[in-house]
Amino acid sequence: MSHLMIFSIGPVQDFIATARRSRDLWYGSWMLSELSKVAANKIVELTSFDNLIFPHPTNEKLLEPTSDFNAPNKIVTVVETDNPKQFAKDIKDATVNYLVEKLAQPTMDAIQSKTFNRTLADAQIKDLPELYWVSVPYNDRKYEVVREEAEALLIARKNTRDFNQITGENRNVPKSSLDGARESVIDEDEYPDRKNSDPVKARKIRKLYDNYHARQGERLSGVDLLKRLGARNDEPDFKSTSHMAAIPFLEKLVKVKGPGKDKKLLAEIRGVLPEDFKDIDRTNEVLVFESRLTDWVYDKTQLADLRKKVKDILDKEEYTGGKFSPNPYYALLRADGDNMGKVIDGQTEKRQHQELSEALSKFAREVKSIVNEQHNGLLIYSGGDDVLAYLPINQALSCAVALEKKFKNAFREDSTNEESPIKIFAEDKTTSPTLSIGIVVAHHLDPLSDVLELARSAEKKAKQIEGKNGLAITLSKRSGTDRTIVGKFGDLHKRLNDMIDLTDKKIISGGTAYELQELGHTLPDDFPLEGLKVEALRIVKHKQAAGGEKLTDEDKGKYLKTVEGWLTNLNLNKEDKKYYSLQNLAYEMIIAKELVEEV
Repeated sequence: MSHLMIFSIGPVQDFIATARRSRDLWYGSWMLSELSKVAANKIVELTSFDNLIFPHPTNEKLLEPTSDFNAPNKIVTVVETDNPKQFAKDIKDATVNYLVEKLAQPTMDAIQSKTFNRTLADAQIKDLPELYWVSVPYNDRKYEVVREEAEALLIARKNTRDFNQITGENRNVPKSSLDGARESVIDEDEYPDRKNSDPVKARKIRKLYDNYHARQGERLSGVDLLKRLGARNDEPDFKSTSHMAAIPFLEKLVKVKGPGKDKKLLAEIRGVLPEDFKDIDRTNEVLVFESRLTDWVYDKTQLADLRKKVKDILDKEEYTGGKFSPNPYYALLRADGDNMGKVIDGQTEKRQHQELSEALSKFAREVKSIVNEQHNGLLIYSGGDDVLAYLPINQALSCAVALEKKFKNAFREDSTNEESPIKIFAEDKTTSPTLSIGIVVAHHLDPLSDVLELARSAEKKAKQIEGKNGLAITLSKRSGTDRTIVGKFGDLHKRLNDMIDLTDKKIISGGTAYELQELGHTLPDDFPLEGLKVEALRIVKHKQAAGGEKLTDEDKGKYLKTVEGWLTNLNLNKEDKKYYSLQNLAYEMIIAKELVEEV
């Protein structure tokens, strides 16, 4: 008997949200993708590749473990079986066995300490996968009707989640610092105690990092240890948030002072570290931030001495415009396809849904090159129309542009021709899927959970743009309030590009935005719009960036004409959905300045 089955592999959101360090997020996202691939691969083994509907990559080899394909957590397939329950059990068994035998066991075996609770850790990991499934008789019924029934059943099934509590023999064991639910598997005697001498405390802190990559205040469960210590084939490519923040600084150093200057500086910094700490991080780049030394150095006197030495090394680096100084901010990008529900509903046949899956799979595979190779970032996840990535701030906007264009082209017969026929149709037969993107610029030491939440919020605001294809950027500085700008992707991107260009060329002053913002706060709401524009233009003419004195009259004229174009978009009618205030413009100028490659 023919059935349409849908599988959902989890946990997803809660699992990702508990990441405290960038590596937790990086490995955890990859691990969920691997489990989805194992499930999809098992389905193909028991049925056929032709029966797999979503995901449906260009060839079945991409479903093999450790391939560069990121699989979504949802799987749709047609199955010929009289026992869907047994079929689902076979899929779950394959998934759990892969997690335990191929991922968890080698990781736990490699841990040097023999005092951690291995039994509890293994039990917690085995209990981790959440596999929900539904099955609807297919036979000769219409595909779109059967799929709609299956989707409704899946929603109902997810609302009846299974909860199992895995506990150790001692119920007083501290809970995980990451999820607050599972028990810690690290013996409390391994943590520094106030009764310990400073040398003993330092030794314990060092061992916690060596054995578990844990800080002195972190209690970790077996699942946490798997995310923290699990191996991946592309491990050497891993970059932390601090690494991302350091990249623009090091690139500028090379640009101004010549090839190899970045490596020379990093070697000099590493040279002042005590021998015991020279292997604290495989990515030397983080050491340009002397604040990171607190992760590994316990002794306050030693820490103060090391921080001063690193600062002195950096202070020696000067160029014509002043001293080099690393910007401690990086970007986290989230992207999601628009109207995908309508697009999927528009696929009335199995093969149409497979073609959609192929287009999404192709896009997902190309994302890694765009993020990692073309923009020096780190792709965390790319499954279908979902993307999550770290980026240097000076690459964030250009990466967003490349992703948005690539996504649009994924649904064209000819990716080089914007007028080519749409390949995948939505319900109205005319709408091509678009991408909305949220970007957060945050401090490299900000809690990752907070930055992830800001990124979700930015993405949500981008998707509230009428017709979608939105772009939202939040600047979260450690001093002051967060600033967010939102707009239609093409319009906002063009304006920001112009602002970045003007700022980079020293044409637009950094103080201009703040004076415009103050003007917006000072004038009453009923102030005439034309008068507001005149006063704003007067401020722009008056303010000029240092170094911009040599501008020609022609350059000044082009600049003012560009600004006049921005001001024509202003609207004081706050009831208008397209309301665009002077504060919005000021925020855009402030964020554009942050995105410029500066030191």
